[in-house]
Amino acid sequence: MDAATDLSLFPLTTGINSLGHLTIAGHDLVELTQTYTSPLYIYDGATIRAQLSRLQNLLKQYYPGPATVAYASKAYFAQTFATKLAAMGAGSDVVSLGEIHVAQKAGFPADVIHLHGNNKTEAELRAALEWNIQAIVVDSLDELAFLETLAAEHGHPARIWLRITPDLNVNTHPHIETSHSDSKFGLHIQNGEAAEAIRRALASPWFKLAGLHTHLGSQIFEAEPYRQAIGMLFEVARANDYIPEEISPGGGWGVRYTDTDSSDDAEPWVRTVAEAVQEACNTYNWSLPRLVLEPGRWLVARAGVAVYTVGTQKTTPTGTHIVAIDGGLADNPRVALYGAHYTARVVQRAAAPPSEKVRVVGKFCESGDVLIPEILLPPVERGDLLATPASGAYQLSMASNYNFAARPPALWLEEGSVEVMQCCEQPDQPGWWVYEKK
Repeated sequence: MDAATDLSLFPLTTGINSLGHLTIAGHDLVELTQTYTSPLYIYDGATIRAQLSRLQNLLKQYYPGPATVAYASKAYFAQTFATKLAAMGAGSDVVSLGEIHVAQKAGFPADVIHLHGNNKTEAELRAALEWNIQAIVVDSLDELAFLETLAAEHGHPARIWLRITPDLNVNTHPHIETSHSDSKFGLHIQNGEAAEAIRRALASPWFKLAGLHTHLGSQIFEAEPYRQAIGMLFEVARANDYIPEEISPGGGWGVRYTDTDSSDDAEPWVRTVAEAVQEACNTYNWSLPRLVLEPGRWLVARAGVAVYTVGTQKTTPTGTHIVAIDGGLADNPRVALYGAHYTARVVQRAAAPPSEKVRVVGKFCESGDVLIPEILLPPVERGDLLATPASGAYQLSMASNYNFAARPPALWLEEGSVEVMQCCEQPDQPGWWVYEKK
């Protein structure tokens, strides 16, 4: 496929219309931006449904026991978005009181909700106890003792998982690696915390220890570390006379952001995880536990596209041609945080061959506000639109009002319909959310 017409990083419904404009679900991105302003975030419903269905079908193919897909809400959550995911039959991994409330209002059943976090507040723990969710995922011995007190006050045992840190290193950026021996997350195997937590939880009348959980990090493209981690979970369980009813290897499987990235098909991940659980159960003659996957990025990144408007251009004394856009660091801090890589397409000339090497920068007062350090694009002019694919995860959810910027609107697209999920915030008018029509 010609690079100019390769849209494999974009949502499944992406196309190029007779005007040469980029479209998603049949909607012209030029027209959408004229209506809903820029920067603009777009989510394609068909892509999210396809990603969720792919995981569910892989679980049916490789895992003969019960299984659940629970969306990691921190990737992106909004009320309309959450309601749609709940209607698709997904579960949800939440990490804050706000996410708990959104999930409740969205109609998620309590028995598919897991509360994560390395420092959960009393309000978050009490909300989870009152909702009687599937699992509060205990992250430390300190939290275990605190939750035991709250559960006793509540008068009902807390249903918990223990987050076990296997002290493994995986091949990803250090800022999104969570399973190493110096991690702030979880109960480490290496120092005996994991074993002690299992013993304490089993001994307490105020806990129902339902399962074990681990999470290796994000943007992982190698399945073997999951096999190792699952084996270690089962080993620590067996050593402490505990048979888990539920097991979760978390999420973290990688997605493609550029043409040079590895394949992000989830088949190796799901197959390896399913095989590892079955092998361990066969070894110990245990019944298969419920297997819970917690993807966030993999479910929604490809479904999302960020659209920006080109403004100023200049060439530096060193010869770098700079193209500035009307967004950047405030709506997408991933590049500054951990060197994330992106590509882009000129919306009005979506099939035009790239010919000019440029650096795409944001509008914010930081030298680190660079969206794409180097990319080949067709010649661009002020007012042209740039569409950045794979923008559905960890962008809007980490957006800020830096420089008093307005966080962008977000749309849910279906063939023939557009739904505003998140309006353009006006930070100079606290509490007011509007979208502008040009």
